[in-house]
Amino acid sequence: MGVRGLTTYVNNNQDVFMKKYYLHDTNLIIDGHSLCAQLYRLLNSFSAFGGEYDKFASSVKTFFKNLRKCNVKPYVIFDGCHEKKKLRTVFSRLKSKLGGTARLDPVTQDRLQIFPFLFRDVFKDVLNDLKINYTVCEFEADDDIASLARHMNCPVLSYDSDFFIYNVLYISFNTLEMKPKPIEENGVKLYAMECKIYKVQYLCEHFGGLNEELLPLLATLLGNDYVEKKVFRKFFSQLKLHKSKKKKNEQQRSIHTLFNWLQKETLDSAIEKILGRLKKHQKNKVFLTIKRSVEGYHNENCQSLKYFDIPSSNCTQKSCLKMPNVEEKADNSEVDSTDESENTDEDEEGSQEDDEEAVIDEKLELIPPWLAEKIRRGQIPYTYLNLYVHHLHVCNPQAEDFTEKDCFLCTLPILRYAFDILTDFSHDDCVYVCRENYGYKKIIVGKEHAIPRPLDVPFEEINDEQLKLYFQHFLNLKLPNLNLAVIEMLPLNFHLFMISILYWVSTCSVPVAHVHSLIMSYITLEVIDEKTGTARGSYLFNNRNAKKLEELRKIPTSIAISDDELFLNKNKVKYEDCLIAASIILKHFEIDDSIRKRPKSYDIKKIHSFAQFQCILHQINSLNILCGSPFEMTRYSKCYNGVLIYNIALKLEKQADPVKFLQDYIKGATTVILFYKSICSVYKQLLEEMNLSNVQWSKRKRNRGKKDLQEDQSFFIKGFEADVII
Repeated sequence: MGVRGLTTYVNNNQDVFMKKYYLHDTNLIIDGHSLCAQLYRLLNSFSAFGGEYDKFASSVKTFFKNLRKCNVKPYVIFDGCHEKKKLRTVFSRLKSKLGGTARLDPVTQDRLQIFPFLFRDVFKDVLNDLKINYTVCEFEADDDIASLARHMNCPVLSYDSDFFIYNVLYISFNTLEMKPKPIEENGVKLYAMECKIYKVQYLCEHFGGLNEELLPLLATLLGNDYVEKKVFRKFFSQLKLHKSKKKKNEQQRSIHTLFNWLQKETLDSAIEKILGRLKKHQKNKVFLTIKRSVEGYHNENCQSLKYFDIPSSNCTQKSCLKMPNVEEKADNSEVDSTDESENTDEDEEGSQEDDEEAVIDEKLELIPPWLAEKIRRGQIPYTYLNLYVHHLHVCNPQAEDFTEKDCFLCTLPILRYAFDILTDFSHDDCVYVCRENYGYKKIIVGKEHAIPRPLDVPFEEINDEQLKLYFQHFLNLKLPNLNLAVIEMLPLNFHLFMISILYWVSTCSVPVAHVHSLIMSYITLEVIDEKTGTARGSYLFNNRNAKKLEELRKIPTSIAISDDELFLNKNKVKYEDCLIAASIILKHFEIDDSIRKRPKSYDIKKIHSFAQFQCILHQINSLNILCGSPFEMTRYSKCYNGVLIYNIALKLEKQADPVKFLQDYIKGATTVILFYKSICSVYKQLLEEMNLSNVQWSKRKRNRGKKDLQEDQSFFIKGFEADVII
């Protein structure tokens, strides 16, 4: 949720509110989505090309191995569905993301923080690989994270200002040194990660024994997803803001002033004074907001305990807050007044409608226990949670062509089918919030995208075998004549990847070079990397292996295999062949200098095509999970590197026969070539049986530049948040 401005305030006073801390030999509760985002921000990644998931997976793995080196046991908790009150914030952030993504190219990518489409799934894949415990909350995770940390008496790792308010030991990610260092404690040598730890007690002591139970009021007054700050304009107009010689904005001065004011108050007296400066129609809603905040910040009921096999305590906490009987106060009452910012009656009447909208009427969205259990155990994909609760799916901006249609639109039949499964085929439509040019709009995903129900059994009662039939039913209708017996000839973790390619070809205009670049990306990340390691520097790799490579190229290589025989066992691909292939392919993991020097050579049309594929790959895999995982999941970090795919697609775009070209290009890597040609042979057979074909793109026209963003910003649909009927 976040308390606006509080992170800056605490960071500016780190010496007062934080103490040096060595993280080792402890449990650690981790805010999953926050850590995922912060680790990606530290990565020097090329976001304009759609995600280097192998690179990100390696970074995440290193982080958790460092924790293990320090004997720190992580427990990771992820946010779930958006609560209704937060939808306005979601749309506001979407507007900002679209503005940033529209400017994304090889030059701007260093300063724009755009998360690639599949990075959260890659993060969870690493957790699974390392057998790290995690769970997904039904809604926002902050309360659960804090209550688990209190229960286990251990720190929280996040980058969320809410945890400056919660009564927990809090490590802000920006204070954490990533590399373990050797230290000595009580004569024992060990490894630890240096950081700074925050305690509520440090803050309360600094403000003269401030009562910590008042801190949730700070979050409410400064504005959050429950209530906007402007509701309290009358309250703030009567506070004398702290004056400082340092240049501080109004929010920073407001925070300092509120701390000083709260020193003199009890919880009851503070609430009474806050409510006393609200209009009559606002009092009850704001009080409920305060009550909910106080309960949440001191919540002891941790739903995550059972999913980490931790015994629960019998401690329950009930709120004793009662609505005070207060009338609207005069301007000259207990809060120190000032002449500045006085509101006239006319101003107040004019703003009444705004204030009513600003106080969000919270309604608890209930998820049935059986579904909550599935969510907690990862059996309902994260991407479908809002679809169930709000009948809503919001676009996730990525590198794509903003002059073309939203790249996600090709997946609407998959999204609609998932919605129907979750809601027992009982609703006429759901809403997709899509990108249109540089703005967003809602579209109704109606019956035209639906397919018939395969079984007349409620989702709650479907057994595993029946659930798997749902996925088969979708493939039968949307990919007719798909021969699953042929698919099964491929490596298990390539099944859904190939199905996604076929869906992509059937719904979008896909050149053959794009398909071959994806196949080569899979072979490089899944097969070659496994044999040679994940080296990425072409120059260093070739220097280190120069002698070996020279010897290998002198040896004539041949394997007796007939044209009809397929070579699809990746374990039979030889190390020596992988070494030769890697020596040639590794340079394609880097951006060519010509693109940086001539940004207009950046082919956004290619990027858009691969963005469509990522959407399809993700939705096919998500539907597979929802249907009980009849196929092995695709490992995105083992098949998709956007820079590599883009560069190989460029290399192949003018080649009449990509197979022959690549065979000559990595000549000498015999078993790698056989593996590649066998996959291509299977792909060709599937295309013929399904009567599908690739397309030939016309010559790319020179990009004459983007429209003026200011003009396009007018496309943002004002008030859309209120227009979404749930």
